[in-house]
Amino acid sequence: MISRFLLELQTLAGEEALQKNYLLAVSGGADSMVAATLFHEAGIRFAMAHCNFHLRGDDSNRDMRFVQQVAEKWQVPFLLREFDTLGVQKNSGKSVEMIARELRYDWFSEVSADFDHLVTAHQATDATETVLLNLCRGTGLKGLCGIPPVNGKVIRPMLIFTAHEIRQYAENHHVEYLEDYTNHDEAIARNRIRHSVIPQMEVLNPQFLHTNAHSRTVLQRQYIYYQKHIGEEKRRVLQQKDHQYLINRSLLEQSNDKELVLYEILIDFDFPPEVIEKLAENVSFQSGKQFFSEKYILLIDRDFLIVQPKEKAEKAIVNIESLEQLKQYFDIEEFEYQKDMTFDKNPDILYVPKEKLTFPLQIRSWQQGDYFYPLGVKGRQKLSDFFTNHKIDRFTKERIRLLCADNQIVWIVGWRSDDRFKVTKTNAECYKLRPLSRALGGFNHKYN
Repeated sequence: MISRFLLELQTLAGEEALQKNYLLAVSGGADSMVAATLFHEAGIRFAMAHCNFHLRGDDSNRDMRFVQQVAEKWQVPFLLREFDTLGVQKNSGKSVEMIARELRYDWFSEVSADFDHLVTAHQATDATETVLLNLCRGTGLKGLCGIPPVNGKVIRPMLIFTAHEIRQYAENHHVEYLEDYTNHDEAIARNRIRHSVIPQMEVLNPQFLHTNAHSRTVLQRQYIYYQKHIGEEKRRVLQQKDHQYLINRSLLEQSNDKELVLYEILIDFDFPPEVIEKLAENVSFQSGKQFFSEKYILLIDRDFLIVQPKEKAEKAIVNIESLEQLKQYFDIEEFEYQKDMTFDKNPDILYVPKEKLTFPLQIRSWQQGDYFYPLGVKGRQKLSDFFTNHKIDRFTKERIRLLCADNQIVWIVGWRSDDRFKVTKTNAECYKLRPLSRALGGFNHKYN
C-alpha cells in the first residue's frame, strides 16, 4: 500500500513531493490515521491539524486527546482548533454538517499557509458516496466527478484506496484509530448510502467501487476539457465591474446553448437550477425583476443580467453640522469665483457658493417623489425620470447619495448638480467638492 500511496502523492504533488511539507487533517478515524501513518512511515515532513466541533460530548474531547497524543508520540507539530459549532449554526439557516465543513475549511485555509499542501484523507468509498448523493439531489457533470484529487492547495492521495483496503491496512499494521458512532446512523443520508445502497450495487457488480473510480477519472478529464471551452463562452458574455457581474443579454442570446452558459455562470453564485432554467427560457424578463440566491441578487436590467452580493442599502440620513464634519465625506477646496472662470464638467465635482451651502446639510438616499433642477436644464425633473433617462439600474440607484440643504437637493453625488446652487456671482466665495468614495461607501459608482 505504501508504494501505491507514494506514487499517487508524487502524481498529485509533483516530482519533489517527498521533500515537501504537508498539513494533514486528522480526525482520529481509520482513514486519517492510516494516512498519517503512511506519511510517518515514509519519513515525510508533516503536521497534524485537528478540529473539535464539540458535537459528540465526551467523544469529541476523546478524539482530540487521542490525535494530540499520537502527534506527541511521533514528535510532529499538532494544530488544534475548537469550535462552538451549534452556536455558529443557530439562526444561520444551514445544517450543522454544512457549518462544520465551512468552519473546518476556513481554518485549514488559514493555517495551511506555511505548508506546501493540505492533505485530507478522503478515500474511494467517500467519493462514490458523494457521486450517489449528488445523483439523488440532482447534479451536472461536475457532481458526477465526485471528490477531486486536487483542489488548489488541497490534495487527496487516499482516493485510490477503498474504505475496506484502509481498514485492512490498519488491522495488518496495528494502526490505532477511533470509531465515530454517528457513522452508523442511517438517518444520515451518506450513512444510508454507505451501509445500504453501495452493498446492493456490489451485488450487481462486485467491483463497483473500482468501476466507479475509473468512471470518475474519465469524467474528471472530460470536465477539464469541457471547462476550457465553456470558460471561453462565459468570458464572452460576462464582465466584472467592481463587485458587479454583468451578463450581456444580447450576447447570451447568440449562444448555441444559452441555458448551459447561463447555468455555468450562475451556479458559481449558488442560484438554484430551477431559477436558472426559468431565466434561460425567458431572458426577456421585464426589467427590474429580481432573483435571489443565499448571498447574491440577480437583477434583470435593459442590457444586462446584473449579479451583485446582497447588501443592505444604507438608508439612514447623515446630518452634517459643520464644515469639518463635511470633510469626512468630501475633499473640499475653497476658492473665489472670478468672471470668465471655467469649471470642470466632471460630474464627480461640485462647485457651490458658500452662502448657498448652509448647515445643517444632509447626505441621504433618494426617495420616490424626489425632484431637482438639473444644471443647465430649464425646469425641474423627478429623480426617477433622471435615472430612467440615464439608464441607471436599481442596484446603482440604491448606492447613489444626495447632498441636500434646506430640504433641497444640491447634488446627486457623482451624477449631476442642481442649477439652483450653481456659482453666478463674481468674487463669490465658493467650495469645490469631490466625494471621498471610501467614506461614502463607493455610492457614486457607475458601471456604464
